[in-house]
Amino acid sequence: MALAACAHLGGLRPRYGPIAGSVSIELEAQPDSVIAAVRRQVDSAGFAVRLIDPAEGYLETAWFDLAARRSVSDRNRDLDQTVKLRFFSDPTAGHTRLAAECVRRIAFDPSEPERDLERMVPDSTPGRMLLDSVLAKLKAEYPMPAAAPPEHARG
Repeated sequence: MALAACAHLGGLRPRYGPIAGSVSIELEAQPDSVIAAVRRQVDSAGFAVRLIDPAEGYLETAWFDLAARRSVSDRNRDLDQTVKLRFFSDPTAGHTRLAAECVRRIAFDPSEPERDLERMVPDSTPGRMLLDSVLAKLKAEYPMPAAAPPEHARG
């Protein structure tokens, strides 16, 4: 029992990072505020949140059936129409770097770790359009300041 209790000491954020092909943006906000805003956006898109920890900068949705527009269980689903969103929010140079992924499973194999069977959805697919919509709303809520014009050298 003690070992089971210790397994949760690391927090909710997984040890792995964003999947290859994930999207990265910078936002003018603190990482925990960004995760709270992500929560509002995924809620409004109809996704159920599976894991969230603003202090750790992490949010993961449940699997979502794009055709039915609802969250579904992990098993017995159409792999091509079912996606999951994950967001990793980290401080960087006074801003927040948000890595976002929309993944689908390429197979269902209980003997393999779930993450090993996930791939980023291709561009121009319904899952990617949903992710891009969430990110666009976040960019509008937390725009990066315009770069300062370069100072001209005095001659």
